[in-house]
Amino acid sequence: MKIILTHLYFIEEDELEKSIMKPYPPLGILYLSAYLKKHSVDVEIFDSTFSTYADLISSLEEKKPDAVGIYCNMVTKLNVLKLIKYCNNSGITTILGGPDASTQVDEFLNYGADVVVSGEGEEALLSIVATLSQKNKHHLYDISNVSYKDESGNIRKNEKKQSKLVLDDLPYPDYAGIDFDKYLNTWEKHHGIRSISLITARGCAFTCRWCSHSVFGWTHRRRNPKNVISELMELIERYKPTQIWFADDVFSISRNWLMKFNGLLKQNNIKITFECLSRADSLDEDRIAILKDMGCYRIWFGSESGSQRILDAMGRKVTKEEITNITKLCQKHGIEAGLFVMFGYPGEGISDIYETINYISNLQPDRYLTTIVYPLLGTLMYEDIKDKIICNKDWDSYLQRELDLKGRFTKELYSLSINKLGLDYRIKSLAKQGKDPLKRAYLTAKSIATDIKIRRLSGMRTG
Repeated sequence: MKIILTHLYFIEEDELEKSIMKPYPPLGILYLSAYLKKHSVDVEIFDSTFSTYADLISSLEEKKPDAVGIYCNMVTKLNVLKLIKYCNNSGITTILGGPDASTQVDEFLNYGADVVVSGEGEEALLSIVATLSQKNKHHLYDISNVSYKDESGNIRKNEKKQSKLVLDDLPYPDYAGIDFDKYLNTWEKHHGIRSISLITARGCAFTCRWCSHSVFGWTHRRRNPKNVISELMELIERYKPTQIWFADDVFSISRNWLMKFNGLLKQNNIKITFECLSRADSLDEDRIAILKDMGCYRIWFGSESGSQRILDAMGRKVTKEEITNITKLCQKHGIEAGLFVMFGYPGEGISDIYETINYISNLQPDRYLTTIVYPLLGTLMYEDIKDKIICNKDWDSYLQRELDLKGRFTKELYSLSINKLGLDYRIKSLAKQGKDPLKRAYLTAKSIATDIKIRRLSGMRTG
């Protein structure tokens, strides 16, 4: 039996990413491919990042696989639906996984998908392939975390179980299964560096209400530092990266792990810069110093809001004081602090929005990224507000990030709030440096004008 894995993200369709050009390989399906190959399955990857949908169809027509394994998230959903239709008409079995598939099992199966895997995919996908080699797609009743339709057309959802795979036992991702140099060359062309991504753990045990746990659950499993070093050495030898992106949800969660990993970096004479994700309550001065010694130049963590009331509503379990302290400690040790900022969380008022604008602009993190909150299936927040979701389209014609909520401010107000934050941040930055008084005066005038627009819209609500 032959299976092709794909993820249906096309960089050519993503205007934002085209302006940034910092792509990373799809680690999830690279892990799946390596695991299947380890068990002698005939598997290939169609890496769609630098390709087109037409190229994918041409490849399927040429290689004629028995099944296609598709990673599905909120960005790729509409492409996934298009591929499901094609496979239905071509006699190819479709096996879906990923966060969107895990949280919308009935919808995807009723649309025409044959199998949906909820959770981690390695063990389930191997069992599916073995069963399909002997039986048809309606006889998957003994495979955990799998949903499908039986011969009568009824949806069957098998028992869900948390994966007990030891991460150190997994083969390294199948980097050779894709044209990895395209990613490195893109980084080098646009940024002058060769950056690769790497994970040292799976899952996050924290309880932020807007965050999805649909694939890894509420667990945290970590690789042995020696196992990570071994993979890193292979990557350095083969691909000559100059930077690493540690894509763990919370890279700095264990001080002891960081110390062991740092010791192994020194022991193997590995000197490479990196950035990572963390949380304010999983950092302290000691861990920040270790990260700096390891080569860390930037840490991303959540501020999310400048209002403690909203932070508490989010289930963040951090305080503004902690965020402030960690931001300043990162900067003290020469590490850039990158903060994530959200607008539009349920219950947020105008005063909370201004608290956030003032907090971030005064704190002056080195970088920040903003988003407008959207209801994501499978999250605690979704359960809190599902009766307030505004949706005027059929399921197969929208992405979750397009959904709005009744009673919130208009999208225009949130867009203006993001603009005002950008203006105020630049004003404070220039003032801190004692630079460009005329520029500051110009930006201040724009900020005041934006503020007037926000106030005028503050009485308008959606729904």
